[in-house]
Amino acid sequence: MSDQPWVAPGSGVAQPPAPPAPYAPPPPPGAGPGPAPAGHLPPPPGAPTAAPYARMDVRPGIIPLRPLALGDLYGAVLKAVRGNPGATIGLATLTSFAFLLPTTALGTWLASQSEITMLETGSSGASDTFPDGFGLGIVGMYLPYIGQLLSAILLAGFLAQVVGQAVLGRKVGMGGTWRATRSRVPALVGAVLVSMLAGVVVLGGLVGLPLAFVIAVGASDDGSIALAALLILGAALVAFLVLGYLSTAWAFATPAIVLERVGVVHALRRSMHLVGSPLKGPFWRVLGIRLLTGIIVGVAGSVITMPISFALMMVMMVTVADDPSGGNFFVLQTVTAGIAALITGALTTPFSAGIDALLYVDGRIRSEGLDVQLVQTAQGAAPPPWPVTTS
Repeated sequence: MSDQPWVAPGSGVAQPPAPPAPYAPPPPPGAGPGPAPAGHLPPPPGAPTAAPYARMDVRPGIIPLRPLALGDLYGAVLKAVRGNPGATIGLATLTSFAFLLPTTALGTWLASQSEITMLETGSSGASDTFPDGFGLGIVGMYLPYIGQLLSAILLAGFLAQVVGQAVLGRKVGMGGTWRATRSRVPALVGAVLVSMLAGVVVLGGLVGLPLAFVIAVGASDDGSIALAALLILGAALVAFLVLGYLSTAWAFATPAIVLERVGVVHALRRSMHLVGSPLKGPFWRVLGIRLLTGIIVGVAGSVITMPISFALMMVMMVTVADDPSGGNFFVLQTVTAGIAALITGALTTPFSAGIDALLYVDGRIRSEGLDVQLVQTAQGAAPPPWPVTTS
């Protein structure tokens, strides 16, 4: 049988096959790359070479579907605010105003009933150390902060909902955000109450009991006084560390309540699982990012409210000089606190609450492979990991 290839009639003479490339022995161990095979030229210097694996970020929404870096977190929360201004800034403004208006008004009225002048009593002309109405003024000054705390509870839930939808690449409005989160408000309030109760128990147990013991035993000399001071200081330090751990370990409770639709106890346990312990898990990363965010938000809030506070302070100095009873002092302090709380609640709370929600998503990506489910959701091969909000 002939080794020549078959040639169709009329196609001409067949060309002989090309001879095989000569065999090149492998280079000895330790030698560099050998010469290019015959018929293959090396790529020119500077030409791009194909990597065996090139990582590509899938980004259906505001974050790439991979573990998030610090820049990813801050950039994503700004994108969420810009992409959903009504559900972030607008809803934050309305919520802050709804809570701060009555608390500031009530605080202003209480402050107006106070006087801070010292009252003379007795024939000796000694001054009374408890000014008339001083307690009402203090209560009135702090009522706006209570309103800010109540509004922050709702804002954290609103921002968790907005960020969850933005991760899926969806935009939401104020109405859709409210409809999706209003049923979660009791659980949000319950989580905050549990956190506050835990704080009271920790402070009472770690600081109150040693302080009561020191008062009961008494200190008669310098040595016992120093020992009592060290005991109270050590107890306060331990309480500070315990409260710092709890605030970090429960940082994801609000996103879990809103996005996973779970109860208070389940949400607190879920948060502790995702955050981990100080010895294992992303605990220190979550703590560091939340501390940095708190510093950024605090500085930004101070810069925003400083001109208003300065102007009201100047007015306060004039009015206090004209009012010997001093009632205007508490009134202006209360009004200043209310205005500052309204501005910071509307402009800075969405940022800090959004960071907590994104840290929750990042925690699930790192520990549960949430990015794989989000990729499948973007491809239409899996349901979303949390309910989708309608506008």
